Amino acid sequence: MYNKILVGIDESPESMDAVKKAIELGKKDNSEVIVFHSVIHHLTEISPGFSLTPSTGTSMSLLIHEDCVNLGKKLLKKVENLFKKNDKKVETKLILDIPPEDFIKKATAEEYFDLVILGFKGKHSKLRQVFLETIPDGTINSATCDVLIVR
Repeated sequence: MYNKILVGIDESPESMDAVKKAIELGKKDNSEVIVFHSVIHHLTEISPGFSLTPSTGTSMSLLIHEDCVNLGKKLLKKVENLFKKNDKKVETKLILDIPPEDFIKKATAEEYFDLVILGFKGKHSKLRQVFLETIPDGTINSATCDVLIVR
């Protein structure tokens, strides 16, 4: 039923549930699965414009960014291992400088995804939850394909 599935993840347990659902559906339909993690989402919520300089001479925002990139790489490696354990191929992407909801909107429009899978509740700041729509909310409103939100 689904030929191409896009899965957005963060370090939340719900994201790992979305990954498990993608493995299940991907195996059932022999779908191509692409899993991505966006770094800018975390950086902008942590410290917009934060630029204290620690003793190393490197800006604090750069150190935070590097930590987020490393976390994203580890997260994607964990996902690759889950797919490998389940005998399913996966492509992973670490997305820089594009908010996840913008990447999803662009990817679904340009790359002909049949399905987007996301966890119900990710690592959002309280500010974002109260004043802005969450990634699942934005995806439901803008994706050009089916969207599965996993609880």
